[in-house]
Amino acid sequence: MALLAGILLVAAVLIVCWEIAMRYFVRQPLVWMVEVCEYILFSIAFLGAPWLLKKGGHVSVDIVTEHLSSRMRRYMRRTAMASGVIVSAIICGFSFATALECYTTGVLVTKTINVPKHYFLFLICLGYLLLLCEFARQLFHDLKSTEERD
Repeated sequence: MALLAGILLVAAVLIVCWEIAMRYFVRQPLVWMVEVCEYILFSIAFLGAPWLLKKGGHVSVDIVTEHLSSRMRRYMRRTAMASGVIVSAIICGFSFATALECYTTGVLVTKTINVPKHYFLFLICLGYLLLLCEFARQLFHDLKSTEERD
């Protein structure tokens, strides 16, 4: 998914460059460029977040945790992972249900380009499903490593 997010980022850069060339050299700007780039940036966020979590790249504030005992840090880390599993499951479920509803009713996002709304909601569902899997994997590994040490 991170590779797909990277490809989309390159596509967005190329689209913006093409827009600049069309606007200043041909005097015919691309009407759809901003909208397509919005959709690409939206997609990048949900495709890249699980990979970023796996690599440990999410923002964390360690000013408090560095003053805690290792046992308390482990407890807080597990609580954060369990919370991530729960929140990801809730958002994944709601986005899936809403996507199905939008699919059956045919809801469109109407701008320059009409796009079915369920595409975006399924993308949210996929992103949070992968986040759920990664949070669960990390929690499982953390629990397993503690059992092996005991």
